[in-house]
Amino acid sequence: MQNLAGLVLFLMFATAPALSSADTWTGFYAGGQIGRTDTELTYFGRTMTEESDTYGLLAGYNRIIGHGIVLGAELNVDRLNYAQMPFEHDLMARRIKARLGYDLGSVILYGTYGYSEIGDGTGNNEDGTAVSLGLDYRVNDVLSIGAEWLRDSYDFKGLDMEISSLRMRLAFQF
Repeated sequence: MQNLAGLVLFLMFATAPALSSADTWTGFYAGGQIGRTDTELTYFGRTMTEESDTYGLLAGYNRIIGHGIVLGAELNVDRLNYAQMPFEHDLMARRIKARLGYDLGSVILYGTYGYSEIGDGTGNNEDGTAVSLGLDYRVNDVLSIGAEWLRDSYDFKGLDMEISSLRMRLAFQF
């Protein structure tokens, strides 16, 4: 995860002189995300952990409401690839999150809270919560890159699952 965070920071600051600041974050956006997860699964007093890859799609809407405050909503879906966890299939996580952020010009700092659902594609789905902190950097009027730390929590029947992710995001504004 340290290499991914270093890559995001490098991309944001190495290209800074060539980047232009957009005058607003208001509008729709869509894109993709890749990252690493650290999953902890606890069942019947036993705990299992695994680091894995994740990738997915995102779409949302932001609106500046004044004094730099940004409100928004985001939908995203991620595939979680596991090699050691006791799942027959890769898992899919779907989220709807409310966003609250602060506009710093070409950067927006934000936090989210929302609903998360995870499943294996066979009808075995569980509800949970999603909380994240992140930043997006406006490369130009239509492109932004960012980084987000995300925490999903699920409470199955006798089974608890906590997933922490660090993800790099790329989105197009329209």
